[in-house]
Amino acid sequence: MSRANYDFIPVSWRTLVKAAGVIVLALPAILRAQDSVAEKQESRIEIKRRGSQPPTEAPAEHFTGRVRIEPLFQENDPSHTSAAYVTFEPGAHSAWHTHPLGQILIVTAGMCWVQRWGDAIEELRPGDAVWIPPGQKHWHGASPTSAMTHIAIQGAVDGKNIDWMEKVTEEQYNMKPSTKTNAQSDAFSSLLTLDDIRTVAPALARYTKETLADLWKRPGLSARDRSLVTIAALIARNQTTELPSQFNRALDNGVKVSEVSEVITHLAFYSGWANAMSAVAVAKGVFRPRGIGADQLPPASGPLLPIDKAAETQRATSVEQNVGSVAPGVVQFTSDPLFHDLWLRPALAPRDRSLVTVSALIASGQVAQITYHLNRAMDNGLTKSEASEMLTQLLFYAGWPNVFSAIPVAKEVFEKRTK
Repeated sequence: MSRANYDFIPVSWRTLVKAAGVIVLALPAILRAQDSVAEKQESRIEIKRRGSQPPTEAPAEHFTGRVRIEPLFQENDPSHTSAAYVTFEPGAHSAWHTHPLGQILIVTAGMCWVQRWGDAIEELRPGDAVWIPPGQKHWHGASPTSAMTHIAIQGAVDGKNIDWMEKVTEEQYNMKPSTKTNAQSDAFSSLLTLDDIRTVAPALARYTKETLADLWKRPGLSARDRSLVTIAALIARNQTTELPSQFNRALDNGVKVSEVSEVITHLAFYSGWANAMSAVAVAKGVFRPRGIGADQLPPASGPLLPIDKAAETQRATSVEQNVGSVAPGVVQFTSDPLFHDLWLRPALAPRDRSLVTVSALIASGQVAQITYHLNRAMDNGLTKSEASEMLTQLLFYAGWPNVFSAIPVAKEVFEKRTK
């Protein structure tokens, strides 16, 4: 190689010795620095990204139904705590078990059922948490109709964090849950507690707790029908504060998801699109935590119920005579899509469509429309006693003036139908 390609720097032996001495003197500091780096590396926070740890199926030996476990973190000295997301399909649940250091469950989606040995089943909803003391025999899982996910946090003793016992029997699982702590099913709004109401209106809190609770227990109208009347009134009046609790209550009272969906669609025509969209926004927030998916909703279109040709001819003739010369478009849209499509959709029975329609009309003060639709409701199977109790229910959800304005019309309908 040519010397021109390199730069040589002459170094004396004395210089090399001095440099070596400096390195030797600096060695302890270097080693200490290396130890410090190692310690810092050991004390760094450790992040586990969701999805980085593959989920596993819970063993059938200790669970009924399909359950998926997604680890969050494992035991890590000096802590002996671990956590996981646990997702239960509808009806899935654990066997009876205990934890040596107890367990915390935090519900993130759906409805959780948990039961301590000897107690009633308790319902938990998203945001609810439960502490299970060490050695407490219990089980937890999803309700029969709703998938559920919770975060489970527990500690270990000598590497063991759970003691499994016998499986929950079908009779035990089918026990009626306690609703004493289920705020979603209370008579008042899920956005307000009784304490919230007391800070503004103590007497209103008392009426809410006592009078409103008595209303829902009255005979003459089923809890399901009371829920249909109530959500119809709230949608018609665009009162969204009460809607979350009443949508949940309706589902708990036996109103199907498809029926709630169809009530919202129906009332777009009778209370306006904007009110229906407000209801959609609320229902979306109710459906998601309960694990409600598209498979539970009615199709956008499909086979329709048969039309009563004689009744439809009479209705169409009346509308044409009264409205045709003023607004032909109203005549057109009243026939199709309203009476030739919406009223024939099978996702909501004709009797229930009528119940919802009359409730919405009364709630919004549309007295002129009540005669036709109350007669139609009774033709569709609504009894006089049910219609009477509908008016009673609406006292509290539409107000006394609207109900008293409707009573003369209802009285006239009842009297003419008995002749």
